[in-house]
Formats: sequence, structure tokens, C-alpha cells
Amino acid sequence: MVLLACAGNSMAADWRMDPAASRLEFSASYQGEPAPGKFKQFDTRLNFDPARLAKSELIVTVKLTSIDMGSAEIDDAVRGPEWFDLAKFMQAEFRSTDIKRAAADRYIARGTLNLKGAQRPLEVPFRWKADGKSATMAGEITLDRTAFGIGTGEWAAGDPIALAVKVKFDLRLQPAS
Repeated sequence: MVLLACAGNSMAADWRMDPAASRLEFSASYQGEPAPGKFKQFDTRLNFDPARLAKSELIVTVKLTSIDMGSAEIDDAVRGPEWFDLAKFMQAEFRSTDIKRAAADRYIARGTLNLKGAQRPLEVPFRWKADGKSATMAGEITLDRTAFGIGTGEWAAGDPIALAVKVKFDLRLQPAS
């Protein structure tokens, strides 16, 4: 699930993510109450320069087996075939080569999210701040979980678990050496 990109100063720059300082979180809704979670293992590869957006490339890879919803019982349930089906699909990937400026320090990465065997086009808005030595890329999107076959069978309806899932990311990056 999910999504991300970063920027440099005047030339296209390769950025690497600091995994210890970066977050990929989500929030579903169960009977109207928040059901938050996170992915503990993910990686972002980014080539980004706000002055040369045509050269940009963003690849975000998420190890779905690293899901953590704060409860071993819930974590076990979402690993099953009705949800993420981790026996078959252990990874999700967002890939973009189309990043456009939306406003000052705001961009949109247009690409494809591959999740649970479904590939869907996705636009990921993000804020970018860079000082040459480090960068921050942050944003959020809302996904319809059923577009990716997440929550099938009795869980396919929007009750008791809402269809919309909010995904938030906050990435810390450094120039790749």
C-alpha cells in the first residue's frame, strides 16, 4: 500500500531512505472507531530534482509481512486470504516516473500501485523539504481497500470495516553516496 518521493537542489539526485526515522502508517475504521496500523519494513528509492522533474523516478516497496496493528490476533487475521493473503502476496510496490509540481514544495507522483496482485493507477500527493544534506517527504492518501481485494467475502461490505483506508507516510532521506 502505499507511496513516496523527494527532491534535491539543481541536479537530479538519488536519495536513500533512513528506515529508522521513516514511517508508513494506515488507519482503517472498525464500527466507526479508528483501527490504526503500520508497516515496519519498507524501502524507498528516489531520483528527484524539483528543477528536472522529467528525470524523476520513485519506487516504494513494502514488506507486507511487517504489518503491525497492535494486536497479535488482528495481525494474524489480516495475514489471511480474505485480507492481505500473505502466503501469496508478501510485497506491495508503488512505482512512478511521472512527478509534477502542484504548488510550492508540493508534488504529485502518478504511478501504479501493485497490491495483492491488483495493479491500479494512483496519484500520491506529497510535501518536499530539502536542505542539500537531508530531505523530508510526507503526505497521505485514501485508498478503497476493495479495489485491491483487501477484505473479501463477508468483509467486502463497508460494515463493520469501512472501505476507505487512510495511508500516511513521513520519509527521511539522505543523498545516496
